[in-house]
Amino acid sequence: MKIIQIAHALTKDDAASRQLINMDSMFRELGYDTAMYAHKVDSQLGDAVQTMEVFQAEKEDIVIYHMTTGTSFNDWVAKYPQKIVMYYHNITPAKFFFGNAWGSWWKCIKGRRQLKKIVKNTFFSWAASEYSRKELEELGLKHTKELSIAVEPEKYTHYEPIQEMLDKYNDDVTTLLMVGRGVPHKKLDEAIAAIAWYKENISEKIRLVLAGNIKPSYGKKLHKMVQQLKVDENVIFTGKISNEELCTWFRITAGVLSLSEHEGFCVPLVEGMIFEKPVFAYACSAVPETLGNAGVLIQDKSPKNIATIIHDVLEDENKLAELFKGRKQRLEELSCKKLLEQLKQDMEEIIELKKQQL
Repeated sequence: MKIIQIAHALTKDDAASRQLINMDSMFRELGYDTAMYAHKVDSQLGDAVQTMEVFQAEKEDIVIYHMTTGTSFNDWVAKYPQKIVMYYHNITPAKFFFGNAWGSWWKCIKGRRQLKKIVKNTFFSWAASEYSRKELEELGLKHTKELSIAVEPEKYTHYEPIQEMLDKYNDDVTTLLMVGRGVPHKKLDEAIAAIAWYKENISEKIRLVLAGNIKPSYGKKLHKMVQQLKVDENVIFTGKISNEELCTWFRITAGVLSLSEHEGFCVPLVEGMIFEKPVFAYACSAVPETLGNAGVLIQDKSPKNIATIIHDVLEDENKLAELFKGRKQRLEELSCKKLLEQLKQDMEEIIELKKQQL
């Protein structure tokens, strides 16, 4: 019996791709023979991942599909002759793309429709959060478990900081960092509004770093907003950056901010924990469970409230000490060691369920 993981696409730095690759390492550590395939494979991954053109599986093998969005490849998975195991990373509700990203809107609608078909061909499923697991349960899956995204602090902290960035930005200005795709439901515009309020009412020494690619149409709106609010010197758009640059920003920042309105897990929250930074996040979807006691949940997203909460927490040593304890506990819960223990137990159940399929 072999453990075979498949995905529509695997890339070097994508969170879903890293989870698949990390799980492969854990399966091998548990003594299983493994393989990884994807419809599209990033050349930077080398020979470890093969394309679906050479896909091979025996009847007794356990095939695990990582579901992320709507693609033509989902139809192949739904029709696969053997029932599969699924890892569900969650699909962003299409409403968040309506009117601003029609391609993404259609992918998400298509993905939700295809998910229902794939569920019928699934005998066990993991989900990245309890929020996502409940969604699968509502679709009729009987055997579901939450399996968090694997956290590997050493993969972040081994990057040496870029000295030029430290010299330029490691100053007396309070820096806040937002990491991820720049799409409307991530609410970068709300962060800019909060920074503008902070600058006008608390201190001019405030900086917002928006790290990651931003959808062009949304980026145009954000740049116009920055000019109108006169925070040109307070907001930095990094565009796509290297891991070294990202980790340097994590070292520089005073806090990590997320105002997203939908997350299936939200890896940047955990990255903030790894760098021992206070995390401020809007309490939506899977965010509260991912964050636990390691950060500050925001209920009211008015610019005044966001800015005030950030300022008050950063000035409160007792609160910062409390968050430090919460981060330590949460990182232990998300450690590869904990996930390995769970995988070992879950695989026993999966193997028994697989035997029933044969």
